[in-house]
Amino acid sequence: MEEGKAVALVADDDPAILTLLQAFLRSRGYQVLAAVDGEDAWQRFLTHSVDLLVTDWTMPRLNGLDLCRRVRSAARDHYTYVVMLTAQGEPGSLRSAMEAGVDDFMNKPFRPAELDARLHAAQRVLELHRDLASRNRRLEQAHQQISHELELARDMQMQQLPAPACLDRVCFDWFFEPSHYVGGDVFHYFPVDDAHVCFYAIDIAGHGVPAAMLAFHAQYQIIKGRPEIAATIADCGGDLRRASVRVVRAINRRFMALGQDSGYFTMIFGLLDARAGRLAMVQAGHPSPLYADPATGTLREIGEGGLPVGVLEDARFEATELQMARGSRLYLCSDGIPDAANANGERFAQHRLEQVLLEHGSQPLPQLRDAVCRALEDWRGAGVPVVDDISFLVMEYA
Repeated sequence: MEEGKAVALVADDDPAILTLLQAFLRSRGYQVLAAVDGEDAWQRFLTHSVDLLVTDWTMPRLNGLDLCRRVRSAARDHYTYVVMLTAQGEPGSLRSAMEAGVDDFMNKPFRPAELDARLHAAQRVLELHRDLASRNRRLEQAHQQISHELELARDMQMQQLPAPACLDRVCFDWFFEPSHYVGGDVFHYFPVDDAHVCFYAIDIAGHGVPAAMLAFHAQYQIIKGRPEIAATIADCGGDLRRASVRVVRAINRRFMALGQDSGYFTMIFGLLDARAGRLAMVQAGHPSPLYADPATGTLREIGEGGLPVGVLEDARFEATELQMARGSRLYLCSDGIPDAANANGERFAQHRLEQVLLEHGSQPLPQLRDAVCRALEDWRGAGVPVVDDISFLVMEYA
């Protein structure tokens, strides 16, 4: 077929009408394929890109109605405009044809002027479909590009998270599952000096790219401020409670300086004397951590809430002190865990999380982490999306 010219397929078992249709359509600039019945037309349709199909209703082997149904069921990006030639004018028959996907009708015997008008209508519709197909292709290309870039952003976000590690006597493990390509949950742990370890967990309000960008910013500010944290501990004479409050106040001031549109985030910020087991922790609106006491085999919540970071410039924060026992663990979870819903909309809830932690609390950290992850997956079930970022961080004082 000649490239750039529209293709018309004509199907009619009447040789005279078939000849007339071919001649007329060629005179209007179409490349014409001819078929003597519906099955012949279907085979030609399968091997050509057809713009216009003019078909008789009543034909042997395959009638025009069934031919149209096959055309509409074909997985083609290219739209085919269908004109049905019929001597049947009953409303019920026309409704059946329209339901099968027929675009227009002409009575037999056809009149050239009428067919010419039908072709003008067909051309307008085909141009609209070509324009729509072109727009869809551009949208698909843009979607693929955005998806690729978001995948890169997700990989970068995962690379920013720390590897499971032991720092002096303190060991950490975790898992993270964003609700989108990238998420607003972030956490880290690192040595501040020879004696102290800093750890934190952040949950940015919102989801997706904006939340992830704020999470990157918050992460950068805290890690960049490691020397400042060490200086604050020294300035407070080793008082970790005072030092942790001062650090969080500084984080809040810097975040508020970004402007009113920056939003806010909840946070757990902790400083630990790794040798003595003394812990001070600020809870800024984040879910309360759970402390696992090895002596009693019980869990208890630590902290009483507090105001999120980024709400008030002069916000007051308080720190909770805790003496970590040998073998004790501290669990930090975002609200995406208790809020995880199954197919019926029922929440996983805090009591199910605590049950998993109690059942697997004596296992090594990687096995415990995997048990929590499996419990959440089993609860959600296959095909249920993650609607909120999920982060789980466990700290063990060995």
